[in-house]
Amino acid sequence: MTEAATIHCGNRLSIDQVEGLYQKLEAAVLSGGDLTLDAGDVHFCDTAGLQMILSLRKTLAGTGNDISWSAVTDVLKDTAGYLGIRKSLNLPE
Repeated sequence: MTEAATIHCGNRLSIDQVEGLYQKLEAAVLSGGDLTLDAGDVHFCDTAGLQMILSLRKTLAGTGNDISWSAVTDVLKDTAGYLGIRKSLNLPE
């Protein structure tokens, strides 16, 4: 069993940060296994950032893997809640 890779999301999960984060996520997906996302420093997020995480989760599902979260800020939880996608992102309660 492959150990889950941990990816730090930074302080902005947003369109201006998506490209850099995508490269980290792509490398982790290619290595196989589950991914743990650390979003404990996210102070801003937008639909582009959340869409990338949804796409990541769909990609991982195709390989039998998933994401988990090591830390999540209220900003991320609230934004995902407003959009009705908390469950789709596998966010903790």
